[in-house]
Amino acid sequence: MLPRLRNPAVVVNCETAGVGIIHSLSLEGIDIITVERDWPPTFGRFSRYPKLKLTYRPWRGETLVDALLRAQDLFEGKGILFPSTDRDLEALILGFDRLAARYCVPASPHIGMRIFEKNWQYELAERTGTPLPRHTRFLAGQQPDLYGFRFPLIIKPSSRAATEGEETFRLRILDSPEALARCLEQIAREFPGRAFQIAENIPGEPDQLYTVGSYSNREGKVLRSYTGRKVTQYPYHHGMASVAESVELPKHVVESARALLEEAKFHGISQVEFKFDKRDGQYKLLEINGRSWLWVKLAAFSGVNLPLIQYYDLTDDPRVARAVAEPQRNDRFFVFDYHVKRNKLPSERQRIQQLRRCKTLIPAMDEPTDRWLRLAHRVVSTAKLLRR
Repeated sequence: MLPRLRNPAVVVNCETAGVGIIHSLSLEGIDIITVERDWPPTFGRFSRYPKLKLTYRPWRGETLVDALLRAQDLFEGKGILFPSTDRDLEALILGFDRLAARYCVPASPHIGMRIFEKNWQYELAERTGTPLPRHTRFLAGQQPDLYGFRFPLIIKPSSRAATEGEETFRLRILDSPEALARCLEQIAREFPGRAFQIAENIPGEPDQLYTVGSYSNREGKVLRSYTGRKVTQYPYHHGMASVAESVELPKHVVESARALLEEAKFHGISQVEFKFDKRDGQYKLLEINGRSWLWVKLAAFSGVNLPLIQYYDLTDDPRVARAVAEPQRNDRFFVFDYHVKRNKLPSERQRIQQLRRCKTLIPAMDEPTDRWLRLAHRVVSTAKLLRR
């Protein structure tokens, strides 16, 4: 019989970011448990690194929190939770009180569901003096005041949390007054009274999108930050990274991210995303993600291992000091080959070849040391591409 794990890292529903967390923790041999839905399957079950792989059945009414409460009988101490999607973070926030006895939940009860609200994030920015794109807030059915705004505009729901009601779109780009009028009419009809935000869409390519990824301890202090940027994304103009690289950012941008997180007394791993506006030379806040992001693996393989820092901090492991002190190296870049294949852009493949000449490639999923995961990813990716 295998010995019971003590204080394991518990990674939930391992899509691309979750696999990145697993690979980050595997660099130091941390004991890992995965807890994942059984269908549609996620990738954690194919990785060789987790010591224990558990599933739950949403189609039978089972929830992530139910599965975690069952899993607590299989280990000693406290499990350190690692969500990588908004849906799972939301479930952990709502289940915080039920989980807290046996799990370290990387969330702040005093923030709660506000972490998903763009309006709340922008209020933080206003309090801390962080630059923002011109924006306004309104309720569906109202006519927002857009005097002086320049097209194109970008509209988003203030929060995509399930507790806000019916699922809505992630974002829309509005290129003209006619497109704006149609969108306002639609959301008034389909989402009456729901909070939305409209902002000027900052011009620029995906490589003007910069990330400050951080870990904040239980007291809300930022222990370490990483800096990088997207190179390309899918969909190309507004999407998730297909290629990203580690780069240095001006200190004032990193300090802006720190100020936001510490003003909120945020706890856990976060991604603060900025876009550089060439019109005025400012890095402007786009959003705060209160969890690991798609390419968190790149941070770890660049020396800033945020999942490991969270694990060491929450288990009171003295090795946290060494992990925090590790310098960032900027000779690494990340490729999510599935997104590259979806984009079908020769220019994107050229960028990858250019980066290969001066930096080391960190694959999102096609990991040579994780053979079965690599095979599963290739099969699933090929099937998805054929369906499309």
